[in-house]
Amino acid sequence: MSYDVNAKQNYNHSAGQLSETASDVLVKLGGKPSDKNNPAKGQLEAVFNKKVKDRALPNRCQVMVKIKPGSDNSALLMAKVFPVDPMGNKLTFGVRGDAAQVVMDTFLAELQSTLG
Repeated sequence: MSYDVNAKQNYNHSAGQLSETASDVLVKLGGKPSDKNNPAKGQLEAVFNKKVKDRALPNRCQVMVKIKPGSDNSALLMAKVFPVDPMGNKLTFGVRGDAAQVVMDTFLAELQSTLG
C-alpha cells in the first residue's frame, strides 16, 4: 500500500511567482526546507516534523513540489507528500493516520489563499 498523496493544479500566475510563493508557504506552515530546495528552478522540498501550521501530525512528512511554466502567464504545480522516518527515509509500513493528506490539503489551501 502506498501512502503517497499526489496533486496537480494549474495556476494563473507565472512560474517564478508561484515558486516563490509556494516556497514561502511551506516555511510559513512549519516546513524545514531541504538542501535540494531550489525555487529558481521550480523545485521545492521540505520536511514537516509532526506538525503543520499548529496542527499535530502522527508522522513526519516530506513535501516535494515541481513547478513547470505554462502558456500565457500560467504554471502547473505538481506536489507529492509522503511520510518519512526520523532519518528522512520514506515509510512503507507502520504509518499512522492521514498525515500526508492533511499536509497536502493544508499546503494547497494556504497557497490558494496567499495567491488570492
